[in-house]
Amino acid sequence: MAYLVKADDRGRVKLPKGLVSPGDLLLVLPVGRRIVLVKVPPKPVEASASWLKTEKSRGELRALAEAGALEEVEERLRRRALAGGD
Repeated sequence: MAYLVKADDRGRVKLPKGLVSPGDLLLVLPVGRRIVLVKVPPKPVEASASWLKTEKSRGELRALAEAGALEEVEERLRRRALAGGD
């Protein structure tokens, strides 16, 4: 099922009733010209324990995520500089 919603004058959108509940946490992912919303469970680590297996500690996973994020930011800045943007 798909819904068509319109942003108001402040850029806000109202999601149709029943898709989310008050207090739900949503991850907003800008993907090109699209926006993807992902509901985050109240306890994400516990919710993913059955399907996300790893030998790495939380600290190691965090360090990997931060390193990846830094690489992505640096790449975006390089592309912006090449394109003549600020």
